Amino acid sequence: MGTQKDRGFSELDWPRGLRAERMSAPAPRRAWYLTIGPAYLALFVWGPFFDPLWSHDIEGGGLVRLAGSAVLAAVACFGLFYLPMAYQGFRTGRRLGVVAASTFGTVGSEWLTGTLLAAAEILWFAVAIDYAAQATLLGLVSGGMLPAGVLANAKIGMQVVRGPVVMGVALFWIFITGMAALLRLAGVIGALMKIYAPVALVLLTIAAAWLLPGVGSFASGEAFGGKAARHYGPHVSAFPVFTGFFAMASLFAVEWGASAARRRDVVVGGLLGIVAAGTCTAILALLVVSGALGRLHAAHEVGAATAAAAPVNSVRWAIANGIGGAPAAVILILLGLAALAPACFSAYVFIRKMHGRWPGIRRIHWAWIGSTIAFFLIATSWPGRIEAVDHMMGLVFAPMVGAMVGDFLVSRGQWPGVRVGWNPPGLLAWIVGIAARLVLDRVAPPSIASPVTAMVIAALTYAVHSLAGRNRPVMADDPPAILEDS
Repeated sequence: MGTQKDRGFSELDWPRGLRAERMSAPAPRRAWYLTIGPAYLALFVWGPFFDPLWSHDIEGGGLVRLAGSAVLAAVACFGLFYLPMAYQGFRTGRRLGVVAASTFGTVGSEWLTGTLLAAAEILWFAVAIDYAAQATLLGLVSGGMLPAGVLANAKIGMQVVRGPVVMGVALFWIFITGMAALLRLAGVIGALMKIYAPVALVLLTIAAAWLLPGVGSFASGEAFGGKAARHYGPHVSAFPVFTGFFAMASLFAVEWGASAARRRDVVVGGLLGIVAAGTCTAILALLVVSGALGRLHAAHEVGAATAAAAPVNSVRWAIANGIGGAPAAVILILLGLAALAPACFSAYVFIRKMHGRWPGIRRIHWAWIGSTIAFFLIATSWPGRIEAVDHMMGLVFAPMVGAMVGDFLVSRGQWPGVRVGWNPPGLLAWIVGIAARLVLDRVAPPSIASPVTAMVIAALTYAVHSLAGRNRPVMADDPPAILEDS
């Protein structure tokens, strides 16, 4: 399996970006309620997660079945994605790029968990800004302070573009959040992440309680969603949306595991932060959408609801049409503002990783580059297709996780060490996982064509090639001198 140690490994064998990550200070080890729990709670109460979750599955009816699918997705995220990754971080105390150098090699890890991950963060940054602009403006429209036309998209040829008001609001928030990341206000960003999570959870709970009386009408009435115009792409069930959304976040479980004080913190933090928080948020969103549909069905307000600017059957749409008025305005504006804290985090990660990879380009220039890309994406309305973003994240990152899980299993839970260059089994497992998902998307139902399937295929591919002895040799790596500025 290529586990022999080679003492010829030197500092020069580390690529520049991975060297910077290796020398950065690890997070202090603390209890789960100070690290893992709040981190994943913040992930699942983020608007872009729960907003599109039931936009298609709600039409199938059966609230118990739908809630059960949320529980199943949360358990899969915990057991298959999070736990093996977090254990690797806990046992090594090292950052993601260093741990992944066992699976993909040093060069492979730098490109996959460094450059590719940074590019994905800019996409999530654009999603956060677009969602914040759309939700806050929809709130102002619901409160009668702006005309509905401010949310209307335009067309340039065949390309759909955001309206000028949306782009103006997005540009303002890009500047504010980008500056927070550029100035490296990590403490401020961390505080924002801790504050926004409970606020967003309370807002979603209030909306669910408000619309709860309408759930009965939905359960006994005709499916409303079939009359609604499609704002999202092709049908995608909640299970692959849930797991696709989580795929990239599970890579960061390595770093959260490294910050856990005890093994119990890894498990308890994951159970509460992923299974409990993910299930709770998904069910609250289900109650919001089904309650709004039931209320609208009972009132026969089909025409007005389907004409709304927000994607039909999304949580934003449900709040605007099911609650309406000043209460909906307050909830939507606050949900939109709450989405900006993760935007700061995404911009911060992008700047840190890209500057570490190419330090000759100043941080401010990386901030401008990332902001320009994000604004272009928002202007073309692409981040509004959140289901497509979730699909892409599951397509790219679930096989990456699968390869690392395969390495974890073959090594019997121990971290083998660092491999120089590209490690062929890791690269092959990642490519095979992506290819398998692309094929399954065409021939299999959503329950099969999911990130979980791609992750398992990648793990098996890595295991087969690793056991066949195709891994590169493991190099000895002594702990480096730590730099405090990460």
